Amino acid sequence: MNIEQKNTFVCQKKYINHKHLLTLIKRTNINFSWRCNNCYSIKTSDIPSYYCSLCDYDICQECFNGIMPAIPINQMALFPFFINQFNNPNTHFVNCMNKKPIIYLYPEKPMDISVQLNLKNSKLTIAYPKFNDKNTWKAYVDTNGNIKINNKIYPYLFWEAESYILKESNEGFIITNENAESFLEEKLKILGLNDKESTDFITFWLSILIKNKLSLCTFQPEQFFDNYELNINPKPDTLIRIFLRIQKIDAPINVKEQQLKPINRKGFTCVEWGGTNI
Repeated sequence: MNIEQKNTFVCQKKYINHKHLLTLIKRTNINFSWRCNNCYSIKTSDIPSYYCSLCDYDICQECFNGIMPAIPINQMALFPFFINQFNNPNTHFVNCMNKKPIIYLYPEKPMDISVQLNLKNSKLTIAYPKFNDKNTWKAYVDTNGNIKINNKIYPYLFWEAESYILKESNEGFIITNENAESFLEEKLKILGLNDKESTDFITFWLSILIKNKLSLCTFQPEQFFDNYELNINPKPDTLIRIFLRIQKIDAPINVKEQQLKPINRKGFTCVEWGGTNI
């Protein structure tokens, strides 16, 4: 099947019965027909399919959506949530890690600060240092961002969580291994990270982007953090939360470029960054 006969949509998804990512496409040739590799039914050109350009492999949307993803035993309590979300076309089921969210604190004067982390539809796997109270760090922080908990000094707070629901990206950036470094440097500066924070971010994620060779990258919108609430007391004047969604893709796709709003830091500032690699 000739890829020139298709228009590529922006989303790609993993199908459990195929080794490559599948791209949602629609044919431009009105006289063209195709066969689903799962149910073997013949489809007309006006019916979209999930397609693998590497294998010339098609799956109709009925077959693709008809397979309920496996729910890990330790997440069975979330079963009603999975059922409610399953028919949502904007929801992508994937076992993913919210990797290395770390939290920096920069008060204008030394003070006691509490940071409470409330997770929804996710499972906390690690927090370092350990919480002083339930889901809460209680620390004394100086103006250089040194966080003192139980007579030990930490440069930041660290947590990770396991999640099984991810929203589709309908905008972002197509990143190659060659332009990954400059991409991160440019975008993190726009989003308000200082040199140290950017270096911490880049030294963690750059190797992943290089290994992927080709990635769809999206910085998650504010609504994303509704599932990962931070309650900080006293409340910071500036709160910067960055979560980078990295999705390895097998071939370039058309995607709307994400517009990032520049962030200026002032007063007591809290910075958090993290991400996930699908």
